[in-house]
Amino acid sequence: MKNNEKGIALLTTIILGAVALAFIGALLYMLISGTHMSGVSGRYTTALDAAKGGADLVITKILNNDITCGGATCTPCPDTPDDQCKIDLQISNLGNYNVEAYLIGKDAVVYGGSNYDLYAIRVIATNPNTRETAEVEFVYKIE
Repeated sequence: MKNNEKGIALLTTIILGAVALAFIGALLYMLISGTHMSGVSGRYTTALDAAKGGADLVITKILNNDITCGGATCTPCPDTPDDQCKIDLQISNLGNYNVEAYLIGKDAVVYGGSNYDLYAIRVIATNPNTRETAEVEFVYKIE
């Protein structure tokens, strides 16, 4: 019987080529997904900054006792935001982001002989082009 080892070189080359191709494919996948995640993170950070800017506007309105909803006194939202509790910001967008603020709760509290007004606010910033959204909820206390 004669040993025929001519096909082993072809088989070895095919196996090594497949391993190298799988390795390069994995590297490209990680590179592309990393770039995608970096973009998503950057857009979310920008949306969050717009929402924080909207929160600053609401705090200024609270401090100036100028908080209105639709030109009238605000009533807190039950569970979901509606137009009766949408705070008038006089600015509807910050950069590319549409910003809306809602009064979700308001209460007067007496604690330790001091009177406090508590405001619960929800601010939503949305970029209509990328559909990136950030939402900030906070409670603000005035003595």
